[in-house]
Amino acid sequence: MHDYNSSQSHMSKLAIFRINQGDFKNGGFPVTLQIWENGEISKEFIGWLPEDHNIPQLYQDWQNTYYTWLYWQATDNQAIDNRSPKNSSEPVRKITFPKDEPDPEKELRENCKKAAKALEAHLKKWFEQESSRSLKMDILDQTSEHDSIPIIFQTENEQLRKLPLHLWDLLKHRRKKAGVVLSARHQTCSRDNLENPVKILVILGSSEGINVNRDRNLLNELPRATVTLLEKPEQEELFEHLYDQRWDILFFAGHSFDGEIKVNDHESLSLQKLEYALDEAIQNGLKLAIFNSCDGLKLALHLEKLNIPQVIVMREPVPDLVAQEFLKRFLKFFSEGKSLHVAVRKAREWLQGRENRFPCATWLPIMCQNPAAPELMWPPPPEIPPPEILSPETPVEQLLNLIHHHWWKVAAGVGIVAAAIYIANDISSDSINNIQNPVEPNDINLSQGGKRLITDNTTSEKEEGIIAFAEKQFSDAIEHFINSLRQNPNDPETLIYLNNAIAEQNATTNTGEKLEIAVNVPIGDDSNIAQEILRGVAQAQSQLNCGIEEIKQAVAQVESQPDCNGGIEEKLLQVTITDDQDEADIAEQVANKLAEDPDILGVIGHNSSDATRKAVRVYNNQELVVISPISTSVNLSDSSDYFFRTTTNDATAAKDLANYMLNQFGQVEAAIAYVPRNEYSQSLKKQFQQLLPLGEFAYECEVPIEGSFNALNCVSEAENQGAEVLLLAPGTKDTLDKTLP
Repeated sequence: MHDYNSSQSHMSKLAIFRINQGDFKNGGFPVTLQIWENGEISKEFIGWLPEDHNIPQLYQDWQNTYYTWLYWQATDNQAIDNRSPKNSSEPVRKITFPKDEPDPEKELRENCKKAAKALEAHLKKWFEQESSRSLKMDILDQTSEHDSIPIIFQTENEQLRKLPLHLWDLLKHRRKKAGVVLSARHQTCSRDNLENPVKILVILGSSEGINVNRDRNLLNELPRATVTLLEKPEQEELFEHLYDQRWDILFFAGHSFDGEIKVNDHESLSLQKLEYALDEAIQNGLKLAIFNSCDGLKLALHLEKLNIPQVIVMREPVPDLVAQEFLKRFLKFFSEGKSLHVAVRKAREWLQGRENRFPCATWLPIMCQNPAAPELMWPPPPEIPPPEILSPETPVEQLLNLIHHHWWKVAAGVGIVAAAIYIANDISSDSINNIQNPVEPNDINLSQGGKRLITDNTTSEKEEGIIAFAEKQFSDAIEHFINSLRQNPNDPETLIYLNNAIAEQNATTNTGEKLEIAVNVPIGDDSNIAQEILRGVAQAQSQLNCGIEEIKQAVAQVESQPDCNGGIEEKLLQVTITDDQDEADIAEQVANKLAEDPDILGVIGHNSSDATRKAVRVYNNQELVVISPISTSVNLSDSSDYFFRTTTNDATAAKDLANYMLNQFGQVEAAIAYVPRNEYSQSLKKQFQQLLPLGEFAYECEVPIEGSFNALNCVSEAENQGAEVLLLAPGTKDTLDKTLP
């Protein structure tokens, strides 16, 4: 769901806790609470946060246990790398465990959780003291459930800035539009918002022990953005890019510690060494800096003093997988239209599902912002103008209106009807792929009525009609096809041939013209899928040419022929049926054949994504419109300006499957059985994998197109790797049969 609102240039409300002095030991912290509306202070309250001698020590206790667990992972276990340099000045605590200790990492993790629980319990009591509660009630009195309201703690006190202040349930019942952020000061800044395309400068620093490629891939997939990548840059190169070009977002992935970023394998830079370049970048419109690295509060404080509007950092050293998961979720929510502070909050809350393995992951990400900055929003997609066509009562009427206004969209209109009927019959598409021996180009199966392509349930009347059509005896062909439909009314090939004969007769006796499209179906040894597609096409063609009732009456009454006065400007629709046997190479040959025919206005097809992908290249070169009601591969989405489809792609299917898995089983590991080099199988695999919490399958089984497959071994290995769910992504009927012996 997208929440774009490009007209919103500032936050409707802000709640700012201004804390300029005080400490935990001597009287607490004097607080000025300001409620801002539309850039001005509407209400102001004076209060304080009480003193508490225990909080600093409890935080230190938690920090010690967290560091001990984290650095044990990074140095002894090597299971989880973190984004703090291993050669930093922070001592690494090495612990020697007895040989009979079954799981030292688990003990350290539990110690961290206990310390966190103690700190959290004490903080909640601190928040519920009378003076704190009074401030909370002031905020609740001044806001409504509809307000998008960041709660900003404006302070330079290091202890306060490190605390997990989001644990204060200031807006517990309004959390969907609230978020806790930090700020050092309130300064005048640019009111500009993000525009399309968003310009992003990505700095991938030293990557020792971490995977910055995942960060890069996530950023490259952002919609309506241009990404410039600097990988392990020298100081001079980085300075020049910051100083000389305009950027909206600065992103750094790598190691950082004590206010310095490790930009390459041999050089760490403090932000002071980039101050002039950063200042110039901010003057040129830099709006957001994201440091997906460790120990970011010192970086944030320096950037705030330079008056950058918004910064996102990590409070403490962060495990690499946590940093990646946060970035993935944040970019998803932000690019889908959530405001910046809401996107940060939702991504942070998503990490709660990882806290069994990564304690206190939700405590790490924090947003810092200038309260004067506008509410940052990702630019929405360009508006699509409404269609010229009035909304008819039925899909068939809509098709007729479409054809009447735009001849070239004939194929698209028919495809919509075909897709609707195809889906209604619950027919699987890319999961079926019938294979026959390759054919020579001259052997391509195609027909308008002079050749039988479907051998199932034929009649002698149909055979006679085909002979008459081939001999251009269209009146006789019409009579035979109608007689055949009386015997087998559910035969779509015959119904299309009947319409074609009527169109030919109409062109001969009246205008001399007709409209022609082609539909490609996978007939092969099993024509069920082909017939379902053709039924949709036949229905739409009949409605356009004659009207459904006219055809039904002609079939029901002996010695009656339909009176067909439809079409577009007296031109009736003729459909060429082709059979590519769902083979990619044959599909390419079919496409070449159709593209050579100047009378063909458009094509419906093909079936599998492999066949469609190869055919689309031909149609694109010849500028021939093709619409698929079936092929789902994501790779087809931007393959051609002349390719359309009426079905959703694999990204939608993967999302539905992932949501089902999450709702049924929670956060579990998944395995997959897929077919390498199959377009559909690879597409579904990739889309589903991107939605997994760690971005990868616990185990992958490759199902061969040829040869045997041991399904039991696949399941057994998947279970051994911790998988609780197995996704089947067969690309063909044969491979499906192999996975379900």
